Amino acid sequence: KGLEVRGGGNYWLSTLLIDKEFMSPQARSSRYAVYRRVRGKSCPSEILDVLNSFNAEGRPVWKPMHLQPMYRCNDFVMTSGLSRGNSDAYIRSSERLAVTEDVFNRGLCLPSDNKMSEEQQKVIVDLIHRCFGQQG
Repeated sequence: KGLEVRGGGNYWLSTLLIDKEFMSPQARSSRYAVYRRVRGKSCPSEILDVLNSFNAEGRPVWKPMHLQPMYRCNDFVMTSGLSRGNSDAYIRSSERLAVTEDVFNRGLCLPSDNKMSEEQQKVIVDLIHRCFGQQG
């Protein structure tokens, strides 16, 4: 509950998107992330830390182009019209986000390999459930 796993027919990359109501607070810079643990909630930064502690490689979803340092001061298109990037690409005070920013904030790439055994997959799922305070 609160998670949506997406994968294509290529089996090399699966992503997870956390429902907004199950997100705990997080802030990320280019190198560091901080988050607050909240019972029943989690965030990509916490999940990635937990996966990493078990030597399972996950990563954030790709950062949108308009958040890249080279482009973040340029105009870009949102559903509401043109916008301009902010000087800080990670910490936002505004609730108005581009779809790509929302996915970047709430999503992560899961450990994926076409050679992962069912047991290895169950371990990853269990670790993620534990981040939300659930036992798999």
